[in-house]
Amino acid sequence: MNLKKIILLLFCLVTITTLYGQTKVGDKKRGQSSYYANKFHGRKTANGERFNMYGYTCAHRELPFDTYLKVTNQKNGKWVVVRVNDRGPFKSNRILDLSKAAASKIGMIEDGIAKVEIEILAINGQGTKVKEGTSGSSGQSISSKDVKKDKNKKKPDTAVKTPKSKPSKSYGAPGTYSIWGTAKDIKKGYAVQLASYSNLAKAKEAGKSANKKGLTEIYIQSGYHKSKVIYRLLYGDFSQKEARNSVKKVKSKGYKGAFVKKHL
Repeated sequence: MNLKKIILLLFCLVTITTLYGQTKVGDKKRGQSSYYANKFHGRKTANGERFNMYGYTCAHRELPFDTYLKVTNQKNGKWVVVRVNDRGPFKSNRILDLSKAAASKIGMIEDGIAKVEIEILAINGQGTKVKEGTSGSSGQSISSKDVKKDKNKKKPDTAVKTPKSKPSKSYGAPGTYSIWGTAKDIKKGYAVQLASYSNLAKAKEAGKSANKKGLTEIYIQSGYHKSKVIYRLLYGDFSQKEARNSVKKVKSKGYKGAFVKKHL
């Protein structure tokens, strides 16, 4: 290798190092973003997590995992905070792949692709981690209540007090719970859906009613429908075949519209 080639190679290495070394909190970049959804839901992402299209994450080709970004749709000014947990997109003219929920927050579902601006909020231990899904529009900024608390930060010693009950995180979407709010570990993967409700209290009452009719293994599945949380009343934890065979029994209890539904 001659001297000119060596100098050229060193120049390229220095340039690349400089470019990536300058990726820091506050850096911004504009380009196209797409989104991914049902086809990839539940599959492993590049960092080992399961892709959740209802979560607020994104795929980026280079930024470190757990980088927090503020993504703004340049068409309407709407923005959302997401966390990098995957690699992509694999089309050179795009800079980001958003989860479906994140894309919905900034109003790009109908278009499918949007011109966005991404701003680095936290990277490599620097900056401020903001709760994924925090969103707003033009003129709105991130507030202190949206900042994620450091779980490892030690709390000062205080006198022993009677512990207060913590607010329940039951029925968080997506997830499957008993009618009492206990998270369930699904084994087989399928159920029979009896009905669905936009109101949690009504779903719980309907679950108790189903119990009285002899459908003892009742669950409430929290999910999304048109970007809003919905509570599905499910019976059983079956194989797909067992679920199909159980539909007739459920219909005989008065749930004429019952059908097989996959657990989340």
